[in-house]
Amino acid sequence: MKAFDLYSFYKEIQSDKILFCYSGPISHSTIEGIGHTLRLDLELGEVDFSTSQSVFSTFIEQMQNILNYSADIITKDSEIEKELRSGVLVIGHENDGFFVYCGNKMLNKDVGKLQAKIDSLTGLDKDQLKALYKEKRKQSPDEGSKGAGLGLIEMARKSGKPLEYVFTAIDGDFTFFSIRVVIEGKK
Repeated sequence: MKAFDLYSFYKEIQSDKILFCYSGPISHSTIEGIGHTLRLDLELGEVDFSTSQSVFSTFIEQMQNILNYSADIITKDSEIEKELRSGVLVIGHENDGFFVYCGNKMLNKDVGKLQAKIDSLTGLDKDQLKALYKEKRKQSPDEGSKGAGLGLIEMARKSGKPLEYVFTAIDGDFTFFSIRVVIEGKK
């Protein structure tokens, strides 16, 4: 086994102003535990309430996306009820705000649809995003969706910049999807 210099890794994430990083299986209890710690950290860091809420809701949306859509699935004896999905989440400081960066494996066949959804939000201002959010709430969820389809819109509303994303091809079946949301606010 190759030796891993954890202290160097720790110094690197400190210098990159990363306040939280997680990689591995996600469950509802994982989200609750990390969420509690995140709220406390933001409170202790004297982050204003509006910014804190935006960071927290973006964290929830991104973790829910991993939980619902990651193609990196861990099961026990093929029991869906005992299923976990894996991904990575990083939260850090950037200039006068925060970033919430999330990634997970997904099926190649779903890339185009997801990219189109994100691209459709680019260039919309806050009022347009709010109107789209209200409109989508009245509609039925898209086929195959495990939510109301509001997560990306909500993240775009909370962000001070366009959503940033990357699709990295893994093989003929899978792609790694990364999304970064920047939240401007007071730290």
